[in-house]
Amino acid sequence: MCVAVTLLALLGLVLSQVYQKLLRKKMPALLNRDWKKQHVYMVQYPRCLTLPNLSPWSLKLEPWLRIADIPYTNIDSEFKKFSSKGQVPFVELNGRRIDYSNFIIEALKHEFGKTDLEPTDPKEQSLARAFSALAEEHLTWSLFALRSNTKNGLAFDASDDGLGRHYGTGLKRQIFNFVTGRVNKRLVTARANAQGMGRHSPDELHAIAKEDLKAISAFLGDKPYFGGDRPTTLDATMFGHLASLIYIPTPEGILKNCITVTYPNLGQFVDRIKEKYWPDWEETCRTMDMNAHHKKE
Repeated sequence: MCVAVTLLALLGLVLSQVYQKLLRKKMPALLNRDWKKQHVYMVQYPRCLTLPNLSPWSLKLEPWLRIADIPYTNIDSEFKKFSSKGQVPFVELNGRRIDYSNFIIEALKHEFGKTDLEPTDPKEQSLARAFSALAEEHLTWSLFALRSNTKNGLAFDASDDGLGRHYGTGLKRQIFNFVTGRVNKRLVTARANAQGMGRHSPDELHAIAKEDLKAISAFLGDKPYFGGDRPTTLDATMFGHLASLIYIPTPEGILKNCITVTYPNLGQFVDRIKEKYWPDWEETCRTMDMNAHHKKE
């Protein structure tokens, strides 16, 4: 028993070092050398059963591409393809790579003439900027911190509802479970602590997230979209982060309940985006198809 525990500990250390090296590994100039002009290639994590992607930023960028009506193809990162910043998603377009979701959107807006997806009024632009930061730099880190500092908080990732189906039932699955349970937990905890949210207790994190959701709900009001009658970049951003809170389990489902019951306009907003811009959501999750949307074109 002691030998087995020691071996697992050593394996965890080795895998942790390997994963860190993958994050720093220099990627080839292009993943897809046979690229089409004016076609986006989006690299992101594999699919899950309950939501298309575990990354809120992927859940932001993919619907943005759909709202903007920009042709794209997904590429599975296979947990070893990362941007120069060690992140996913990233994209390739016309033979060049673009990192970081906000930089990606900014570049694509100008490349494809989609600047109309931003408000024109300076005050509205300021509000969109502020609420985008609230979701991306505050609310979502509450989710990461909650998952990293509660028992079995990251167990979803390795489950069949998460990413476990990609690894079968044998030794490969056991290794994946170990990496997710030990290595990934350390990484997420370290990042949440560095960001600041990881230093709070679960009760404090729930209180913080609830106040964020209260503000976001008040800002949305009875409008169909944060942009008013039509979706904007802020709508894609909010969708990605709110959908993550709904579909990724958190302790006692408190945050999901806050979105779907306490502030139902937020839950209705997520459903509205799903129905209009992600009609293949269920098929995508069920089949784990990275490009189910191509069948709808």
